[in-house]
Amino acid sequence: MSKNIDNSNEIFKHRFKNGEGDERILLITEKDQKAYLPYYYADINKIYEENPEKYHNIQQVIEDKYIISLENFKNSSFARFRETFNLMRYKEKKSIFESFDFSLELMFKYELNPIIISACRNLDELDMYLDCLEKGNLDNFNCFKIRYEIMPSLKG
Repeated sequence: MSKNIDNSNEIFKHRFKNGEGDERILLITEKDQKAYLPYYYADINKIYEENPEKYHNIQQVIEDKYIISLENFKNSSFARFRETFNLMRYKEKKSIFESFDFSLELMFKYELNPIIISACRNLDELDMYLDCLEKGNLDNFNCFKIRYEIMPSLKG
């Protein structure tokens, strides 16, 4: 391993020890056409340590797992279905039937941005978000912050 890679990981570990390693902000940016998912250092470090052949530094894990093109969410109904299914089946280890059933339920929930589903670490976080959404009080959702960077519109 090169000194540069070691240094990158050491800086990241130092930031985490000082309370700066977790990035609990979902940033959706039109300018970059990307979504930057929230993360915990512990999750990233686990992926990094379990996949030394794939990742040479922690930044690679972030770029691979926590930065998503907005292109993946163009068809929002399908994206809601897909993201819900993945959350239920692969993160929550639910049956195919349970995963499919809940995915169908959320597929047509038009007020739910599918990127939010991607950002949730587990079903509890998604349930909290859905509860806040239903009550019209997203300020009470505290699992992560949600920020949008919207391109300015041109007036014609």
